[in-house]
Order: sequence, then structure tokens, then C-alpha cells
Amino acid sequence: MNQIIIAIGTTSKQKIEYLEELLTEIGLNAIILPTKVSSKISEQPLTKEETTIGSINRAKEAIKENKEANLGLGIEVGYHKNKGNYEIFCCASILDKKNKSISACSHFFKLPENYQEKIKSGKYLGDHLDGYLQEKDGKVKRYIENMLRKRKPFITEACRSVLLQYFSES
Repeated sequence: MNQIIIAIGTTSKQKIEYLEELLTEIGLNAIILPTKVSSKISEQPLTKEETTIGSINRAKEAIKENKEANLGLGIEVGYHKNKGNYEIFCCASILDKKNKSISACSHFFKLPENYQEKIKSGKYLGDHLDGYLQEKDGKVKRYIENMLRKRKPFITEACRSVLLQYFSES
């Protein structure tokens, strides 16, 4: 496969780094064009539907801003209420020049109780991720805190799924 140009609807160094690692892992030769765009949704999406719309909007805006790109990729981390508790997840979407659109979500992970309280009280969770589990013993607790702060498993899983779906159908 020839080199592909992906316009990604973010300038987040973290998300770009995760995407670069993933592209290497799956063997996709690509140029990434980071693009500052708006998701056109709330800063902290609280439903699967809103999160998916945000990722689609990011993909649309990214490809619109980069005429040389073969496809736009949007990544949106969000939360969804399930049985009274919020879960974190990520949705990634691809839109190409032929208007083919695909979206995929990561697994959902129930937020620990302290995070539940923050999000239910309307606080922006990103401002309250540091330190919650630092005083706790155990590698598992530290792993969970790191996973929630950096969101890598969610972002990587959603991007892997959407890219593999897209290229399996192309």
C-alpha cells in the first residue's frame, strides 16, 4: 500500500504519539497532519451518542482543512452513564474523500467512586484526575490512575478498530 495521508482532528501530542505507535504496530505507512478543529460538542461529552458525534465532527473538519489528506480521523474521549454510573471510553471516526464514514468505540470502564462524584457534580473530570490514587498501595491502583489520566488504552483501541475496519473494506 502506498503512503497515506491522515488528517487527524487534534493537535494533542499524546493522541498523535498513540496514533504513531499504532500505525507502526499495524504496518500502515502514513503521514499524520495534526489539525486544530472543534468537535462542536460539549467539552466533556456525557453520552455515547455525543462522543461519537464529536469524533465524526473532528474527522470531517480535519479532512476539510487538509485537501491533500486521503482521510480524516477524529478521536473523542467521553463518558456514558450505565446503571447510574459513568464509564469512560473513546470513539474514533474516519471520513474519506468519498464520504465513506466509519466509527468505532473502545471498551467502557466504570469510573472509580471518587471520579463518579466529580462528574455527577458537573466538574470537568480532566481537572481532577491527578493524585486520587497516589496514596493508595498497589500497582493495580496506580495502573488504573495512569490509565484514566493518559487514556491510552481507550484511544489506542478505538483507533485500531476504526483503522482496521476502514482498511479491511477498502
